[in-house]
Amino acid sequence: MAIDLSNHWIQEGFVAFDTETTGVDVTQSRVVTAAAVIFKNGEPESTRSWLIKVDVDIPEITTAVHGITNEMSQRDGLDQATALAEMRDFLVSTGLPIVCFNSGFDIPLFNADLERKGLALLPTNQVLCSYVIDKRCNKYVKGKAQRRLKPTAERYGLELSEADWHGAQADATAAGRIFIAEMATYPQLSIFTIEELAKEINTWRDQQDREFQEWLARQPPRPATHEN
Repeated sequence: MAIDLSNHWIQEGFVAFDTETTGVDVTQSRVVTAAAVIFKNGEPESTRSWLIKVDVDIPEITTAVHGITNEMSQRDGLDQATALAEMRDFLVSTGLPIVCFNSGFDIPLFNADLERKGLALLPTNQVLCSYVIDKRCNKYVKGKAQRRLKPTAERYGLELSEADWHGAQADATAAGRIFIAEMATYPQLSIFTIEELAKEINTWRDQQDREFQEWLARQPPRPATHEN
């Protein structure tokens, strides 16, 4: 049974945020493109997006995911420091909580980019993560790669076409819709304030990371391979 969210703080709004990057190393990769989708009363209200002229090459393997080439970045992108400052200032200026599908990736990578340019970091006391919530509240999901964005959205009854994936704006919107579905599904979440939920999510993420490392440690070693 869905939970009534009509008087919940979620109605006042949040910003769904997503980045597309040059890679997966949160300390060295760069934000290539990003989107911030403001939700009010459970629906997207407005969107800001950025394409950045990055200072490193975009590998072909990541271009294959998000579609941004080096040529597009250098030709059409905003100055890197200017864009990063705009993104941070916009997110802070809304005064709204920030929702990511994997905040443990997007936010540290974004803050590393900001720090590299000598810019103030994004505060994290109101950052929420629909990915961590799903792993906490829906622990037993079977099947390979079923924690990714698209199958997660489908588990919450969200219907999105193939054209809706792999762009920052589309993925941010999906992350926001998943978050709303989670808040409506799990009554234990409704008792928290924004700051309390952000703290709980950090605790849950740390626990999930420990459990994953413990699981890895229990796996048998892979047999050695020999080349002729």
